Amino acid sequence: MSSSRRSRTISWVRRSSAALALALASCGGSSQQLDDGVGTSRAEGNVRPIELTLRGTGGEWIHLGDLRGKPVLLFLMATFDGVSQAALRPTSRFVRHHAGELHVIGVAVQPNPQPLLVPYVDALQPGFPFAYQMEGTIGEGTSALGQLEAIPTYVMLDARGVEVDRHVGFPNTSTLDLMLEKAIARGGITEDGSPPPLIGHTPD
Repeated sequence: MSSSRRSRTISWVRRSSAALALALASCGGSSQQLDDGVGTSRAEGNVRPIELTLRGTGGEWIHLGDLRGKPVLLFLMATFDGVSQAALRPTSRFVRHHAGELHVIGVAVQPNPQPLLVPYVDALQPGFPFAYQMEGTIGEGTSALGQLEAIPTYVMLDARGVEVDRHVGFPNTSTLDLMLEKAIARGGITEDGSPPPLIGHTPD
């Protein structure tokens, strides 16, 4: 690993640790902290569709460009992060409540995620697919998603693949619903939507 890449990875891990500390501190915080959730919401302002290719835990390829026609929620996380694991519960509940309305994909953005991601998913059974990026540019902040402030981060894309909102940190009960409402308001949703986010081929 080059020194510049190592530096970016270390910086990213430090930001992740800071997010975890913030979440733990909030457990004894005020009601205002709980109402707002742990983290902030904002959109990057991208006007072009996000194009990424991910690898599912079963070896299948997931191309975001093939999911046009429905909103897509990317749950950017790390298997070692306590906040990411805690966020699985509200995220899974959101997926159950909005089944068929959008695609939700968990994306492990830590360095070398594959060895830990499969047992992580098998143990926790999140109820939606998980994947990782072979190149690792998401965690480095050099992908089409830009810099990540911390993990977990939720990125909502509209039905055309354009980012409409993102939330950094643990979501409250309405965070993901509001993000979906923004995506739906942008239009572009097709009646039958796109194929499920388990697409491509599984290597032999």
